[in-house]
Amino acid sequence: MKRLLIALVLFSVVNNATAQDEGYQPGFKKQNLYLGAGLNAGFFQGWILGINPEAGYSVTRFLDLGLATNFNYITQNSGPELTFRFRTLGAGPYVRVWIANQFFVTAQYEYNFTRATSISSGVKTISNFEAPSLLVGGGYGNRFIGSSQFFTTIMIDVTRNINSPYYDAVNNVSLPVFRTGFLFYLPSKEQRIERQKQRLERRGR
Repeated sequence: MKRLLIALVLFSVVNNATAQDEGYQPGFKKQNLYLGAGLNAGFFQGWILGINPEAGYSVTRFLDLGLATNFNYITQNSGPELTFRFRTLGAGPYVRVWIANQFFVTAQYEYNFTRATSISSGVKTISNFEAPSLLVGGGYGNRFIGSSQFFTTIMIDVTRNINSPYYDAVNNVSLPVFRTGFLFYLPSKEQRIERQKQRLERRGR
């Protein structure tokens, strides 16, 4: 009975994975390219809110490589007397490995430029700094190569750089980063022709 259950689980995983990557075309194909954006959020003694436009390529049935940018607005509070506000701009490459079914692990290198405003007892101070980040984590999503992707992920910055926008210098901890995104693959020549036919058919009705 146990062997039957394991076999059914493995079949389900393989079948689901095959359904998700059935549009994959080996070699460099336009329909393996995708564009999209994600929302970035986090909460810990304040909050993180941002947007992450990205572009990437499905290299294999289980591997995506891409480049993501980020625009974040971050707050950190240390009691009523000290408040931090950060505006960040950054970019960097990432890798996303779909390990089983709809789950993946990911790593992303970023280099961020930050404009910081600190308010202490009503006195405002502005400073600028920059720092690298290495975000690692995992997530869940749906990936249909040649059509679209949806994902939700949680990551942390393992560099623990005090100038990282994902590091809380007040509490000496890395902030968890939550991202949810939608990605769309570029259409192939056949898909463009089919869409054109559908548009002409609708006009002729």
